Amino acid sequence: MPKMKTLKAASRRVKITGTGKVMAFKSGKRHQNTGKSGNEIRGKGKGFVLAKSEWARMKLMLPKGK
Repeated sequence: MPKMKTLKAASRRVKITGTGKVMAFKSGKRHQNTGKSGNEIRGKGKGFVLAKSEWARMKLMLPKGK
């Protein structure tokens, strides 16, 4: 059986923590921020844990756990 390849798009968007949770990062921070408040922009920098129903699918895309 050949090795499973990592889906590169997923590896750039999602991170698996040491405890096995799947984290993603909020969108909308890269440009057109002049109308947004500082709190909103800071909030976009934080990661969040995806729903448990998504974890199995994401872990299939990231076989090495990156």
